[in-house]
Amino acid sequence: LSVPGGFVPYLGVYQIIRLFLERQADWEGIVFWCGVCLAGYAVKVAGYALSTMLAHVSAYTILEGLRLQVADRLMGAPLGEVESRPIGSMKSTIVDRIEDVEPPLAHMIPELSSNLLLPLVVVIAMFAIDWRMGLALLVTIPVALIPMTFGMRTYNKNYAAYMEANAHVNSVIVEYVEGIQVVKAF
Repeated sequence: LSVPGGFVPYLGVYQIIRLFLERQADWEGIVFWCGVCLAGYAVKVAGYALSTMLAHVSAYTILEGLRLQVADRLMGAPLGEVESRPIGSMKSTIVDRIEDVEPPLAHMIPELSSNLLLPLVVVIAMFAIDWRMGLALLVTIPVALIPMTFGMRTYNKNYAAYMEANAHVNSVIVEYVEGIQVVKAF
């Protein structure tokens, strides 16, 4: 619902411009098409809010299940194995790594469909208006992919280094906080 609703305001503005170009613009026609634009925008916002809410409920239900499974495995692990790992590493796994699953579930799934569908509708509309406009629109895709490719080349290497540094920082912070009690007791 969000995608068609998001396309309606463009259609409404097109109709208003058409009224002016054909010298048929009157107050009633402009108000009508402004109302259509507003209704389309309202449908877009309501559809987006509903899909985002449902996606977040589902995502956090999945995160809860993952954390419970990790806790169950941790309870069944040998104590020596658990104590041999830095506490920050376990915190990173239980909290941070599982939390990293939330953006794809809660945002990418609902937003990806709308972000793919609306451009597809625009391309079809451009080809329907004039095939040359459609081709000109399609040429922009490879032009945009070139700088994106250069930007993503070092992503995996940088991400691995980030995760390693994050685990180290988590370990140091947790050990520091745990050590405060010992220092206070001393």
